[in-house]
Amino acid sequence: MIFSKIDRWIEQRLTIIGTVLIALVILLYIISQFVPDISNWIITRGFFSVILIALIIDLLYKVVDMKGPPSLEVYEDQTQALTRIQEEIEKERPGKADLLEYSTSTIRVLLERLRKANVTIRLLICHPDKAASPHERKTIKVGIDNLRKDFKNYENITVRQYWTPASLRGRNIGDKWINVGWYLYSTTDGKVNIKGHGVTMILSDTSTSQGRKLKEMFSRTFDELWNDPTTKELVLTSEAQGSVGRV
Repeated sequence: MIFSKIDRWIEQRLTIIGTVLIALVILLYIISQFVPDISNWIITRGFFSVILIALIIDLLYKVVDMKGPPSLEVYEDQTQALTRIQEEIEKERPGKADLLEYSTSTIRVLLERLRKANVTIRLLICHPDKAASPHERKTIKVGIDNLRKDFKNYENITVRQYWTPASLRGRNIGDKWINVGWYLYSTTDGKVNIKGHGVTMILSDTSTSQGRKLKEMFSRTFDELWNDPTTKELVLTSEAQGSVGRV
């Protein structure tokens, strides 16, 4: 993650440096036409050669950048992927987001960013009664309590709870970015465990061919689960909690 931050920092500075260098070359050329000493100094010091090399480097960087965004970005775990996604939310201000999760225990900060950006959210989470263990059931319920607190007066969110076993996880951010991962199951002393936040995740720009394929797969899975007859809606307002029905 640190290398991507360094790359973006260099990219931002190179754009500025390239513009400054071009302006400097033009300015020095104009001055040299009226002040012979400066013209001689530029020639003897090889000043234009240094600037020319810098401009070539800047041009090459732009040519590489013209190839477009990377097809896929692979992150070691959810923490690294979410850092990148949150940067894009702040920069792009997407209008909508679809999230397919198990619980919301590890994405509270992401949900906060989406809420602050006034994003229309569709959120799918596992129903507590379908949790893999009592501990997971408690985790999901705590996440639901947090949702009701964090989105108490927020109208642009709809939450539904699915009953099928958790498998795919991911987020479609404004139809611009697709972030997908998986839930892995294991058994310890006869108890079923589920792991998601520590599993490798993929992020892709939907303007690439790979990103479009991931988006199609995620959207198809999300919509089927969203509209599944067994999926229940979770009403976040406290006065309506007792009236949750099947969708």
